[in-house]
Amino acid sequence: MEPAYPEPRPKVPLSATTTPPKPPAPTTIAGKLRAKLPSRGWMIFWGTVGTIGGLVTRDHYLTVDAKKRVADKVDILAKQPCGVQDMPRKVTVYLTAPPGDGIHKTRHYFKQFVKPVFDAAAVDYEVREGLAAGQIQAMVAADVRKKRQIAAGKVPVLTEEEQAAPVVPLKSISDGIVVLGRIALGEVLQGYNDGCLQSLDDPEPVIVVQEITEEKKEEQEIKDTKTEESSSESTSSTPSEPSSESLSSTEASTATTPEAAAAKTEKAVETKPEPVQIPQDEAYFSVPPTGLEPIGYIPFKNLIGFRNFHKKIFALFNSYDCVEYAGNSVMKIAFAETKDMEKEDLDMGRDEEPLFAKYRGPVEIDILDRVQEKVKFFISPTHIPEPKVAVAAEGDELHQ
Repeated sequence: MEPAYPEPRPKVPLSATTTPPKPPAPTTIAGKLRAKLPSRGWMIFWGTVGTIGGLVTRDHYLTVDAKKRVADKVDILAKQPCGVQDMPRKVTVYLTAPPGDGIHKTRHYFKQFVKPVFDAAAVDYEVREGLAAGQIQAMVAADVRKKRQIAAGKVPVLTEEEQAAPVVPLKSISDGIVVLGRIALGEVLQGYNDGCLQSLDDPEPVIVVQEITEEKKEEQEIKDTKTEESSSESTSSTPSEPSSESLSSTEASTATTPEAAAAKTEKAVETKPEPVQIPQDEAYFSVPPTGLEPIGYIPFKNLIGFRNFHKKIFALFNSYDCVEYAGNSVMKIAFAETKDMEKEDLDMGRDEEPLFAKYRGPVEIDILDRVQEKVKFFISPTHIPEPKVAVAAEGDELHQ
């Protein structure tokens, strides 16, 4: 018969459970290198970190070098002598949010690639932002219209605060407009068109008359009765008896409340000011005596969407290209050489439209030929001026 319990396993000798012997030390050079390398996981980790760090470091040094090259080209403008009563040259920069994205992208682009060139060229600037469509157009049109009103004598040159001040401070007058992207360019040109066609006379404010109907009167009476009931309940719920003075005051208030409510409901109209629409027509056309400010266009391509992900990765490690790309456009503005606008300039920045075609249609610019003849654009300088040497006046010479 078979045993009720299985037989115990035989004991294994201790010599069989010991660790296997270590492999022999490599003797070849390849074997020694392979023995000193980390594991496969660590190799992947350090390889990825080293590659990204190398690309970032490379882009940083190339970006600094590109900024220095562009700054050296416009540094000659900052070395020009300036008179005591002279103010530095100033331009107005218009920023707008790219379609489908926030305005922080435009701010970052201006701060990284445009502002350093202005600083190196000693060019002052004023930044204006259009957070919604049409804001830049309205701001430009208002500035052009104000210049026309000043020339016509309808608006004083100095404000009331400046007239009351004992000394009028010196202010830099903008002599150029800078736009980032085709959308801002279109709004500036449309603003020029509207500002030249708007009437110089301020229209009278429009008053909207709204009659109070009988239903509104009944609703007001119901609200008044509810407030009276709530006030009476609150007074009755108090434990202490009110004094004669408080009773007389509450009676007077209850007596005057219906009268005040009736006086309010007896008002037949309500006045609400509406935004004034300035009329514009070709009969009002005129241009400020100083002319329209030249426009400096800086291309701005905002990469957005999953399809442009590979382009965004490439641009992340090659931002030095943007320094050269934008720096050449900013140099045109710094040296202030201009040309008359041509018909082909209306298609400037068309290559940006496919990037935001998902969020809005193409930017169409429709301005009058008379306005187009007055618009100028900054161009590349034909020659770079040499630095001037400040000549001391005869009275300032030192007499030995």
